[in-house]
Amino acid sequence: MNTISINKKSTSLRLNSGLYAYIEKLAKKENRSINNYIETLLFDAVDYHEPNKETKLAMKEIEKEKGSLKRYASVDDLFNDLENE
Repeated sequence: MNTISINKKSTSLRLNSGLYAYIEKLAKKENRSINNYIETLLFDAVDYHEPNKETKLAMKEIEKEKGSLKRYASVDDLFNDLENE
């Protein structure tokens, strides 16, 4: 996972020394910094995914068109409309 981000916030954590040593060992095994290793673990743990540029543009576009989109009161109304097209 790519964890490079322009907007980074500095923080500090208090970790059990044994846990820190274990994380340090795992990070070294993957030739990564402890910070990068912990950040990646956190991204995976909370299933966080930053949308890519194309997705962000699509989200902005749909936000602009939101008011003009057709709305349905129920799923049945949607399917009836689709069948009639």
